[in-house]
Amino acid sequence: MRIPSKSQQQAIAHLSGPAMVIAGPGSGKTFTIVRRILSLICDYHIPPQNILVITYTRAAAAEMKERFEKAAGEEAGGSVNFGTFHSICYHILKQSGKIKENSLIKESDKRKLIQMILRTMGLGSKSGYDAVTGLLAAISRNKNFPRSHKAASEGGAEALCPTGFSEEEFQKVQREYDRHLREQGMVDFDDMILLCLNLFSPQESAFGERYLERYRKLFRYILVDEFQDINPPQYEILKLLAHPSDNLFVVGDDDQAIYGFRGATPGIMRQFTEDFRGAREIMLTENYRCGAGIVKLAGEMISQNRERFAKEFIPTKPGGRVYFTCFDSHREEEKGIAGVLLALEQKELSDTAIIVRTNREAALYGGYLAESKIPVRKSGIRKEDIYHGFIMEDVAAFLRFLYEGNKRGDLICFMNKPNRFLTRAALPDETVRLRTLEQYYEKNPEMLGKLRVLFRQLQTAQGLSPFLAVSLFRKSLGYNEYLRQRAGGEEEFQRLHSLADQVQQCFSDYKGGIPVNAFVEQKALGEGGAPSETKTEAGVHILTMHGAKGLEFERVLLPDLNEGVIPGRECLSQKDFEEERRLLYVAVTRAKKELYLFCSRERGRKPSRYLEGLTI
Repeated sequence: MRIPSKSQQQAIAHLSGPAMVIAGPGSGKTFTIVRRILSLICDYHIPPQNILVITYTRAAAAEMKERFEKAAGEEAGGSVNFGTFHSICYHILKQSGKIKENSLIKESDKRKLIQMILRTMGLGSKSGYDAVTGLLAAISRNKNFPRSHKAASEGGAEALCPTGFSEEEFQKVQREYDRHLREQGMVDFDDMILLCLNLFSPQESAFGERYLERYRKLFRYILVDEFQDINPPQYEILKLLAHPSDNLFVVGDDDQAIYGFRGATPGIMRQFTEDFRGAREIMLTENYRCGAGIVKLAGEMISQNRERFAKEFIPTKPGGRVYFTCFDSHREEEKGIAGVLLALEQKELSDTAIIVRTNREAALYGGYLAESKIPVRKSGIRKEDIYHGFIMEDVAAFLRFLYEGNKRGDLICFMNKPNRFLTRAALPDETVRLRTLEQYYEKNPEMLGKLRVLFRQLQTAQGLSPFLAVSLFRKSLGYNEYLRQRAGGEEEFQRLHSLADQVQQCFSDYKGGIPVNAFVEQKALGEGGAPSETKTEAGVHILTMHGAKGLEFERVLLPDLNEGVIPGRECLSQKDFEEERRLLYVAVTRAKKELYLFCSRERGRKPSRYLEGLTI
């Protein structure tokens, strides 16, 4: 068994009272948490059922549990509680009778509910997949952050209003959404956190106090992973559960707080030291992942941030080659990246990542790699994505337009995918007629040409089988290109392309006779709800900086390290600039052996300010 470092041993041996472990990238935090659980059970004889381990995602909880059980063997025995904040709160609420079994609303049902509310409000034209996604995200943010928190954030409460909706519309949608959930006895993920917090609050009845005391006795020792990512309501629940013994052991890294849009900031870790005076602070600064050269570069970079815990970085591995090239043009930069990748074996490509700042960049590099015949990793698909995702929504709208009366709402769903710059104002009637559109654009020859091509294609599609009509929709009408524009990289595009293939396949046996929507529902019920994944294919990973968190690769390529990209043009405050630097720091520390930094001088572009002063 691996021997813990001195700082890891301090964390493992900690028994009582609050402690905060600041764990840098590759510092063995999961190893440390698992060993501390074992120490509590074997060295301090704490019953396993009195230990609660909270992680940020279900996948992380499952991994932590698996690693603990593998390490424990027969030695520890018993059952430690592993879960996310949501799963723990769901269990507590069920036990208290606040919610019933199967009362958690499904994601697909949330979407249907929002669409129903929008149509009832006369906003059916705003009920597309993207608009509903924006509304659900805004409702989630609104529930998770108290008014005081929102007021302190840049933009205030107004910033929470999703694009395309007024504040009044958004508030009405949320009121109707919450009212419907209450009437049906349903809750969503965010409700579980708030209901649990309300249950434990001092204002609640003795009933709530009784349950709080019950769980305080049950969860005598609480361990929290990725502490920098939790939001204020979750933190309040932690404090209530841990009181009065305060056996709260939190592990996080303020330098990896990159979810400012969710309310996570480095400040939450400093708040811990204020709320728990005298809490033990332990630094895990050894890096077991990256070679020394990469550790040095990362340390120089992140040390320029002001809002952080000062820490040293200690590499445990030699090597860590860092390559930096600034090209004269972006095209040369692309060729330089391709040159690195083409020199690799297939197996090496699968442990290589291109990490970029935005989804748009990821899509562009994915397309370039496809042109260069460089394999890109493809990931799996769930049945839920097939029958209830945005691709099915768009394809079904296309077929409804063909077979069910050329309805305005159906055309609106797909007419600008890809963007043809068609406006809804050109569609005054419920039934779409080409002549009406031509009258609107009569002084715009270019748009008239686009319209006539589009309607010829639609007329052709009406004479095809549904399967071939969808093929025409994807190729001739440009929907595949829309998916590429939308994707967050080549890996995501390949997943969406495979998903579109399966959506198209659904209509291979559609013969008409029933409405398109009824046919889709029948197919969904026939398939069942179990997840189904396609085979994952090997190749280079293309990820955004947010998507790369928690991962590691033998080599990492970071292109477009230019001003305006990282940091982005939208950055205005010191807070923004520091979070962007943390994003780049996360990307840099994904590399174990080789790190490639690229930028270009095309059209007067400048290298990112985050590269200034670094030893490269």
